[in-house]
Amino acid sequence: MPIVTVNLMEGRSPEQIENMIAEVSEALVRSLDAPIETVRIMVNEMAPYGFGIAGRSARLVMAERQAADATASTEGQA
Repeated sequence: MPIVTVNLMEGRSPEQIENMIAEVSEALVRSLDAPIETVRIMVNEMAPYGFGIAGRSARLVMAERQAADATASTEGQA
């Protein structure tokens, strides 16, 4: 019985997660020749402050990237 755990940061719609479950399940069926009935997918969503990137929370890293993108966008318009 294939069991897969997927860790994601929050922010995706239920439909996106359901689509991912279907796609991962189909990949397991194809690659392992496993019956779909035996496939299990567990999805763990976490808040961006609960995930670290290079010693900093993903929340801070994403906020900095958004600020940099906004600055680049306004500079490109000038």
